[in-house]
Amino acid sequence: MLNQLVLYSKIAPYRYGEVPMAYDATEELEEDMLAIYDRNFCSYKMFALHLWAEKEIKFVIRGKDNHSMVQEFVARGKQTEVIHLSPGKAAIEGLKESGFIITRQTLLKVRLVRVELEKTIEVLVTNLWAEDGFPNSDFKKLYFLRWGVETNISIQKNILQLEAFSGLTVESVEQDFYATVFTANLHSVLIKDAQQSIDENSKSRKYPMKVNRNKSIGKLKINLISLFTDNDVGRILNILHAHFIRDILPVRPNRSYERVRKNKQSKSKHRTFSNFKPSY
Repeated sequence: MLNQLVLYSKIAPYRYGEVPMAYDATEELEEDMLAIYDRNFCSYKMFALHLWAEKEIKFVIRGKDNHSMVQEFVARGKQTEVIHLSPGKAAIEGLKESGFIITRQTLLKVRLVRVELEKTIEVLVTNLWAEDGFPNSDFKKLYFLRWGVETNISIQKNILQLEAFSGLTVESVEQDFYATVFTANLHSVLIKDAQQSIDENSKSRKYPMKVNRNKSIGKLKINLISLFTDNDVGRILNILHAHFIRDILPVRPNRSYERVRKNKQSKSKHRTFSNFKPSY
């Protein structure tokens, strides 16, 4: 989230949902990582896969509003609380598929943290303990970092047109998918140096400035092949750097807009046609 890099990517059949894919991804997490999830991933099994990893993985997961543990915690009016969860039938069967044999008496220790927002209350479930130096006040900002995941997905789907495949075979779809993820990661790496230059040169401005991702991705597309074929890669990098520091945008803090979904049939701005793919 902080470096805007995708460390683990996977494409699977349509009926293999994002939750089981997230279960699979826990095996790729390392001890010094912090995993942050939205409420769709709030479950006993997800907690267990982090807590029972060979080396425990720290996590922050937003609780579902309709979960009894969340509703009861909110009703008690506490700011934070440590509770012990028992598994349901689905959790017992799901963890058995992952190699864990448990019973209804297998309890998980987790911490609940109350986060007050302008219009709602969020409850976060975590294994970051207060006695280890994680006060309640840290969690609002910490969970907000997850928004970087959504913006990265938006860039891949709406700017890089991830869903506009150049073919219909499995090989074509996988090739386009992983090429898009690679391009997004390469872009994140290349703009780091430009962002440092922008930070230095915009200290006197009213707002901090950032690289215009839309325009910078366009410039990267034009020069992408040259990065791997040109004998003078430094020249290409200098050209890109010059474009990146010229096309910038202000970062205005605390802006919030009501979400309006214009196209209810799709979360993407682009439709995928079998005979269409941008030529660049």
